[in-house]
Amino acid sequence: MQYSKLLLGLVLTVSAYTSSATTTISGTVDYGGATVGTSCDGQSESQQPVFVLKAGATIKNVVLKAGGAADGIHCLGNCKLENVKWADVCEDAATMKGGSGTTMYVSGGSAYSASDKVFQHNGLGSTIQIYGGFYGENIGKLYRSCGYCSNNGSARYVVIDNVKLNTVNSAVVGINTNYGDKATITNLQIKSYSSGKPKVCVTYTGNNTGAEPTSLGEKWNTTNCVVKTSNVTSY
Repeated sequence: MQYSKLLLGLVLTVSAYTSSATTTISGTVDYGGATVGTSCDGQSESQQPVFVLKAGATIKNVVLKAGGAADGIHCLGNCKLENVKWADVCEDAATMKGGSGTTMYVSGGSAYSASDKVFQHNGLGSTIQIYGGFYGENIGKLYRSCGYCSNNGSARYVVIDNVKLNTVNSAVVGINTNYGDKATITNLQIKSYSSGKPKVCVTYTGNNTGAEPTSLGEKWNTTNCVVKTSNVTSY
């Protein structure tokens, strides 16, 4: 895949920025609150990301504009998303593609109107950590470990702490227990939450054939779903 821009440790001071191409980031780039976007083609999975974060990259203080968030941000290894805001999620907000032992850190920020999911997890053996007061509103799922990727065969991990959600239309997380996925959830607040509304940790039997995975239902306090009812509160 070709990308026409490469940003290396820049601090941007512009208030708005629009591009038709993916921007690749190395090092740390602070957008200073600028609004950035490309395009959006609904739930089309052929869309390119707005940003690609190379291993070790950090992106800070940026807003992905409504109607321009495309396939969001792709993380290729250890990376950090700090105070990143999605005004309206297009396909996915961010996708972790890093390999075993790598982590995508999501610190603070927010995401609105994700009809499917906010964070997509493809890289095997890697972790997504969502923390620091991240806020999501009107979303399908906050997180999904890929249910039918062709590389499926081993575990992925997600850690959620100090996150606040408003209107979750499907579930907070979805993981594949047959591959050993693990979700650890603490300090989660959900607007008007009551038991099962929404479901918190939903388990699936994943596959690598492209077929829709089978849901095994919501689980609590298991090896795969490390979350107690006391870890989830209503506000």
